[in-house]
Amino acid sequence: MVNMNEIISNNIINIMKQSEKKQVDLAGYLGVSKQIVSKMLSGARIINAIELQKISEFLNVSMESLVKVPEVIPETNAVKAFMGKVESQEAKEGLKIADEIADLICFYARTRENAEEMMKPWEA
Repeated sequence: MVNMNEIISNNIINIMKQSEKKQVDLAGYLGVSKQIVSKMLSGARIINAIELQKISEFLNVSMESLVKVPEVIPETNAVKAFMGKVESQEAKEGLKIADEIADLICFYARTRENAEEMMKPWEA
């Protein structure tokens, strides 16, 4: 399953490396803390459309280049990568369940963080 937030974060990181831009400069441009940018780029915080537009401006690239899905998506999930080395079906099922639980925990944490962010008053 493709995690779009992870793809966007990886695209941003790669473009930042190529253009030698720093996270602290992006944070200043967005008007957020370095910790928020770190969470965005690690996938711990979802990047909204307005932030994505500002990031594309900062990096001087199109938004499309930030959301482009690569032709080959490397396996970055450690549990899934490890599953290939597990021999017994019972162990594979156990790791699959652990992976699903971890996904649920991450989803809950992201949903809660985004809900808290959305509850803040908008600045006009």
